[in-house]
Amino acid sequence: MLERKRTLLGKIEVTYGVDPTPVAATDAILEKELDIREIGEELIRDFARSSLSPLPHVIGEKYAELKFQTELKGSGAAGTAPEIGKLFRACAFAETVSAGVSVAYDPSSVSFSSMTFYVYRDGLLHKLTGARGTLDVDITVGKWGAINWTFQGLYVAVSDSALVSGTYNSTSPPVVLNAAFSVGGYSAVATKLQLNMANEFALRRDLSAVNGIREVLITGWDGRGGSFDPEAVLEATHPFFANWASAAQAALSATVGSVEGNRCVITGPKAQYKSIAPGGRDKIYVYEIPIRLAQNVGDDEVKFLFN
Repeated sequence: MLERKRTLLGKIEVTYGVDPTPVAATDAILEKELDIREIGEELIRDFARSSLSPLPHVIGEKYAELKFQTELKGSGAAGTAPEIGKLFRACAFAETVSAGVSVAYDPSSVSFSSMTFYVYRDGLLHKLTGARGTLDVDITVGKWGAINWTFQGLYVAVSDSALVSGTYNSTSPPVVLNAAFSVGGYSAVATKLQLNMANEFALRRDLSAVNGIREVLITGWDGRGGSFDPEAVLEATHPFFANWASAAQAALSATVGSVEGNRCVITGPKAQYKSIAPGGRDKIYVYEIPIRLAQNVGDDEVKFLFN
């Protein structure tokens, strides 16, 4: 069995936890660095007896966790949802489609979607239903944008199944060049922008659930933010330290891609500097600045616009 021979399928559920049966022709997700784990609580039977030898353990409640990386890219057609759009929806983002123009993903505090995933691994089939997740975005100059996803879902027993061949969107990912990165209207000279959506999970436990867990909930995302690494400048050029000291709120923007249908504009209306640490890059003085993404009017602290 070969590690690289695998196929990931994922489909939005109509009813939470009910398998919508994803298929290879329409639901394949191009991924790398996949890791899936079935997680169970090991219950140790530590009882006093005449023997010091341990009793066999049993496994209590069970759930599953799935991690993988995808490219940050569009569908190739403006107004058509990207292959990764359903993943945003299962991470507490609402999808807004403007036909022929754009597809936007904004935070949503209501109506959380969920997904069923199938992971085919060269003869084995792992499943998780009722999956909800979070994501980290890595935008580095000269590379393609990457998104690291983490999902938790309901446990399904692993079974034997022949590997299927997925059909994927053929659009190539745009390279991060000419990204028009700015914060507070200032075009900072930086090499990377990282964003963490920081969704918080809770396992909704239930005596009557088959494996002890009825639902995976997203309960908040208070730590939503990220970081960037701008070159140091005089305060007169851009007041990094003054903005940090005053907790100033500044609009943040970066664009990945330049071709219609394969472009993603990432914006945050109220980015704040959490701290400023000195650093160096090729003997150039730079800052390492973690940021917090705060709301403007609510459910709008970050936007991913594919157009």
